[in-house]
Amino acid sequence: MMILTVKILPGGRKECSIEVMDQEPILSVKRMVARELDVPVHLQRLVFRGKTLSDGSALNDYNIGPNTKIHLVVRKPETECDPLHTSRIGTNTEFWEKLRLKLNKHFTNDNAEKILHQFKMGFSSDVCNLSLDEIERLAISKENKDGHTDQAGTSR
Repeated sequence: MMILTVKILPGGRKECSIEVMDQEPILSVKRMVARELDVPVHLQRLVFRGKTLSDGSALNDYNIGPNTKIHLVVRKPETECDPLHTSRIGTNTEFWEKLRLKLNKHFTNDNAEKILHQFKMGFSSDVCNLSLDEIERLAISKENKDGHTDQAGTSR
């Protein structure tokens, strides 16, 4: 185990220290940073010695050792382009409407809307923090439940 310092740029007033393994995947580091600095994974760009760290790589791929400082550049969210922004998550879908109706049975309309908004924010955050492998597993499990083919292309 080693300690890694992550400093937000520009300004650099905010930073955190995280405990990692030298073979820790960059995506895992981003998840730790998300918890410590409250910056969603999809808005993070980690930089070491001028190089952007790739999610598919590990710390040791960049020769990052103990007591190293890496920089975090926070991307600005583009709400009109970001399909996972809470303002764009299924505003008129059947699921959200059913959930809204259920909430309205137990809460005032204003409180139901607040709860629904909080739920959407949590959902958005959870989806943004999924790795590509996790998304692929979800898609495959859904495909298999629907009676389609598995990864090898054979019918189930």
